[in-house]
Amino acid sequence: MVGLVVSLCILTALIGVGIGNRKGRALQGLLLGLLLSVIGILIIVFLPPTEEMKIRRAQEKMRFQQRRGEPLIRLRRNRSKGKDLTPQ
Repeated sequence: MVGLVVSLCILTALIGVGIGNRKGRALQGLLLGLLLSVIGILIIVFLPPTEEMKIRRAQEKMRFQQRRGEPLIRLRRNRSKGKDLTPQ
């Protein structure tokens, strides 16, 4: 019985680290998963990513778009003047 509880704590801690790492909150994921089990995993799922992680994702997205040759800002034609292009 004790082994099952310890195994569950370790499993939820690892899941919490995995989810928290994607949001820039690995330590919080570890602690919440370890101490609060399934409830801790739910908490880390609903926490927003850190600002650093948001910046990193935006940089990765820009690099990916540059590799594919896509424009970084999509432009659309302004219908009222025909030739002006405005950022979308």
